[in-house]
Amino acid sequence: MKKRCDISIIGGGASGLACAVSAAQVSDCSVMVLDRMPKVGKKLLVTGNGRCNLSNRHISGEFYHGSFDVNPILDEFPDIRLFFEKLGLYTVCDSSGRIYPLSNTASSVSDALRFAAEEKDNIQILTERSCRSILRHKEGFLIKAGEDDVISKAVILACGGCAAPVQGSDGSGFALVKGLGIDVASPYPALCSLLADGTKSLDGVRSRCLASLVNSRGLVKSELGEIQFTKNGLSGICIFNLSAAFKDSDGDMTVSLDLLPDYTFNNAFHMLLNASRCRSRDLSDELFSGIFNRKLVLCLLKRADIPLSTFSSRINYDGIKRLAAVSKNLEFKIKGRANFNSAQVTAGGVRGSEIDVRLMSKKINGLFFAGEIIDIWGDCGGYNLHFAFASGIKAGREAVRYIEEK
Repeated sequence: MKKRCDISIIGGGASGLACAVSAAQVSDCSVMVLDRMPKVGKKLLVTGNGRCNLSNRHISGEFYHGSFDVNPILDEFPDIRLFFEKLGLYTVCDSSGRIYPLSNTASSVSDALRFAAEEKDNIQILTERSCRSILRHKEGFLIKAGEDDVISKAVILACGGCAAPVQGSDGSGFALVKGLGIDVASPYPALCSLLADGTKSLDGVRSRCLASLVNSRGLVKSELGEIQFTKNGLSGICIFNLSAAFKDSDGDMTVSLDLLPDYTFNNAFHMLLNASRCRSRDLSDELFSGIFNRKLVLCLLKRADIPLSTFSSRINYDGIKRLAAVSKNLEFKIKGRANFNSAQVTAGGVRGSEIDVRLMSKKINGLFFAGEIIDIWGDCGGYNLHFAFASGIKAGREAVRYIEEK
């Protein structure tokens, strides 16, 4: 079936819905959202462990990575809360600067966008429409989506990346872009766990530490926070942030964990020494239960070459020093990163050199980009959703301006 609209938006996720709502707020242009899933906004429901960390009070370009210059977007939209308040959604900010819906429920964010779109007579949402191709047309563009041929004056690609494909991001947008002759930086998983040897016995243990990613040239990046050991490697927010700096081309890489980040080596040594004196009749595997998780104690003793059957009174100063050293530098060799199924975002995408300040393609007038399809991604903490919403609002408004100027 042939359909017509002024602006077609490929993707009904965070950035796509923000595109549609913002475009309809400033004009009466007809807007059509095409999404491959049965319902729009599905991926939003699982963000922030179901709470939707939608932004951060400390928005800054220093928290982003990639080839696209994110700063003009952040300067134009430093506070995304204003946009949502106009949609009836209010927020709360925690002590770390992370911004959540006041309801503490991700569905509130999805509902706010969906309700706003459904209330506009000039927005039409078509689900279960997989976009197969985008072709140039005398009236603008011809989009083949499902059984429909959609002709529109402007197109906004907001179809996400490859992360969490079960929620709708299957990477198909990159094929569409490449088909139009636009350069794409190879996508890879970001904000994901790192695969490592030697963590199976620690599966399920959580520990606050300073995690450092190190290669043959030295320190790459450090993050302070809670890490979680899994049977296959390391996880947790600080590990997710380190994964953005992990590069396959860097050769052998190691994560070093300082399990006592608030203590100097000397302080750690004396604390462990005091514990050994207080529990001189205990076996070594019970000695430090007041300091570390027992699974960690077993791992540290093994790394420090201290037998588990040794009584605390038999551990000498050198043994305590080795134990202190290991607790300040517990190393794991990194084998790689988790795949897209468990990654939060996609690194790579449409290169910044392909996009102008209006978020329009430099090669094809009327073709805009928003969200994760662009080669930009942020650290954990609401930075990625902030960019998704901000770029969506920007792309929606600029598409309207493009049509009006035409």
